[in-house]
Amino acid sequence: AVVSTQSTGTALREMINNTIEQTANDLEAQRLRTEYAFRKRIHEVQMAKDELEWQQRNTKREIDVLMDDIRGLKQAIADKNKPLEVAETRSENRTYRPRVELCRDAPHDGLIEEKNVLQKTVSSLVDKHNTADDALNQLKQTINRIDEDIAIKSDSLELDETCMTKRQKLLLVSHKV
Repeated sequence: AVVSTQSTGTALREMINNTIEQTANDLEAQRLRTEYAFRKRIHEVQMAKDELEWQQRNTKREIDVLMDDIRGLKQAIADKNKPLEVAETRSENRTYRPRVELCRDAPHDGLIEEKNVLQKTVSSLVDKHNTADDALNQLKQTINRIDEDIAIKSDSLELDETCMTKRQKLLLVSHKV
């Protein structure tokens, strides 16, 4: 009866040790899966952040180019306004000449045509300026969204890396026990 009790106790101890070993193996497998998931997430977030930073650089370049275009359009408008004022003044002076009858001759028609062309050109330049200004505002909104997304990705990376560091400390503690 003592031998039977001893063999039962030994079998029970082996079963307990097997259960403990199986549990340790299961925990190790889960730890490895979790670390893999963390590393994978860190990699994916880092790639997304890198893509956002690339978009940010390109968008900033586009903003710079567009601002140069806007400056050029403003200068072109200013450059066309001066000749337009001259043409309007000449046309008005010609129309209101004292003691001279109003005549519609080739020079008069030329002034009117010049004035119309300059007005259309200025109007076209103003439209292009407005369109460029709208595009600039959209790019600024885009850069703000990208900046916010980069900040979120940076925070996520920092948090995930902190978690990985904490997990490594736990691993060192669990192996000491």
